Amino acid sequence: MRIVLITMFLWIVTLPLLAQEISTSSSLLTFHMGPSWYLGKQIGITNNTAHYRDDLRSGIAWEASYHYLLKTNSSSSYKFSPGLTYQGSQYKNSNEESSDKILMHYIAPQIGLFIIKKRFNFSLSTGLGWQAYTDKSTVFNKPRKVSMNKLAYNLSASGEFLICSHFGVSAKINWIASDSESYSVKYHGKKWDVNMPEKSGGGGFFSQLSALIGFRFHL
Repeated sequence: MRIVLITMFLWIVTLPLLAQEISTSSSLLTFHMGPSWYLGKQIGITNNTAHYRDDLRSGIAWEASYHYLLKTNSSSSYKFSPGLTYQGSQYKNSNEESSDKILMHYIAPQIGLFIIKKRFNFSLSTGLGWQAYTDKSTVFNKPRKVSMNKLAYNLSASGEFLICSHFGVSAKINWIASDSESYSVKYHGKKWDVNMPEKSGGGGFFSQLSALIGFRFHL
């Protein structure tokens, strides 16, 4: 009975918002968070056993993006949108001898195509930007750091349900891919560069696939 009363209360509060007309916004600000999966080459990690590598592939990601909807002379629901996106992600694992904590930060300009409906919005976007990769690891309790900065690109698809004229709930699938031929290692007071062979299990190609959910503000 309590669940029914709570549900009825939420509907009473929400219905006036759903009845409002959706205003035409020119800017969209979005915040997302969700699970992420590391795909492809694992670079500079401390343990190469299959079980350890598999556990290191699951992580978490967070994202913020901004898009500006270009004005059109027609009443078309299709709108092109330049923008900017940032995504951070973390993957970690440990055992008795070592640990890895991989952090990736990606920022890139975006070009998107938005399909604007009254309650539902859909979008596709892509971009080319910069990704900072750091593995803050330990080996026998001594700090070790792997780092590199590389070009990366992303493809994403998102959907949104508008609750009111300036606020919506959204979900996004984002794929970020990059490639590396070398990285730097700092351990036990020493630093050196590591060059990967061209034919080493597909080279240095790696990516991350994230399934995100969050909120979008219409400005």
